[in-house]
Amino acid sequence: MNDVKVTIGNGNLGRASQNLDGVAALIGSGVSVVDKFALGDVLALRSLADAVNLGITGAYDTANKSLLYHHIKHFYDNAGEGAELYVMPVANTVTMDNMCDVTMTHAPALLDKLKGRVRLLIITRVPQTAYAPTYTGQFDPDVFAAATKAQALYASEFLKHRPVQIFIEGRAFQGTAASAKDLRHASTGLNANRVTVFCGADNSVSLLYTEANKYAAVSAFAGRVAAIAVQRNAGRVKDGAIALAGEAGLSSGTKISAFTGTDLDALDGFGYTFIIQRDGKTGYFFNNDHCACKISDDMAHVHRGRPIDKAARLVRETYLEELLDDVEVDATTGKLAASVIKHYQRLAEKSVEINMKANGEISGVSLFVDPAQNILSTDKIVTVMRIVPKGMVNAIEVLLSYSNPLNS
Repeated sequence: MNDVKVTIGNGNLGRASQNLDGVAALIGSGVSVVDKFALGDVLALRSLADAVNLGITGAYDTANKSLLYHHIKHFYDNAGEGAELYVMPVANTVTMDNMCDVTMTHAPALLDKLKGRVRLLIITRVPQTAYAPTYTGQFDPDVFAAATKAQALYASEFLKHRPVQIFIEGRAFQGTAASAKDLRHASTGLNANRVTVFCGADNSVSLLYTEANKYAAVSAFAGRVAAIAVQRNAGRVKDGAIALAGEAGLSSGTKISAFTGTDLDALDGFGYTFIIQRDGKTGYFFNNDHCACKISDDMAHVHRGRPIDKAARLVRETYLEELLDDVEVDATTGKLAASVIKHYQRLAEKSVEINMKANGEISGVSLFVDPAQNILSTDKIVTVMRIVPKGMVNAIEVLLSYSNPLNS
């Protein structure tokens, strides 16, 4: 029968992708719960109540000398109910170093299982009672070993097209800020630009029992990061005070008020992230969102690494559709046709503009395709994308003085 057939097309409006920027995972010391979960399982949570339903409660922490419940609570207190959190309980003999090791079955297995969904990874530990490390750089050496392994884990995950920002519990600070390891030192620092060492604490948790005394509330930091846009600093004052049950402290088990401004300035300068008070404001805030690398690194802060990694995911997803496609070349020169160049430019730019620039996460984006490249010989198209980030107000200087109008 003669007719006019109409087919409904889809996918041309350029709508934003699902926002998974705040999806987090936590690895921490715990014990199994009969008929609920075993060590090494990956538990999917959307609220603190989900953890409680699995038997992870305050009583669970006390009985097992764990802080799994408190880390989950810290996360949800700051991320809000409904945030996506995956938890892998492991034995307290598993070091943070081993948790991050790409050759072992903790973080790599968790990330593989979740197939790139995780953007933020939290590494915590409450060691067995007999654990007696030789402290170095004023911290448990497991902290620095884990940070190094975490950067290698990031590199491995990036090659799999699923970059992840990693937060290490900076446990067991020994109290002398001036002697702490300088994470930002050009030659002896950690050179880990996707890894944050967090050494702040909720002192009310530090006092729960001996094993908790040297803990750091890294999940509170991760919760705030999960709740904000990728370009935003977790220490942003406008976002309000963080949720904390007691007085802020450091992972020495000591209240923050016991440390001088000089002490805190030293830790901040060395690249540690922790909890502070700001004069004139009620409550507590994060000092910054440092990464454990030299300050000249473009990704020296979490709010610099997250946008780049988000853009990398977007560009890969966009260009994946173009793989093994044929493209037009100029019949005389063999170079890419102008229409092809324009196509590849707009594809990636549009994706980043819709999913990032429209949300205020970056200031601008541009992509360059070299028209002279020889695709007939290489079978590949090389592009260069440049992102203009949002600026960050790290300090404000005001010159304030009196003025006499008669002297004008």
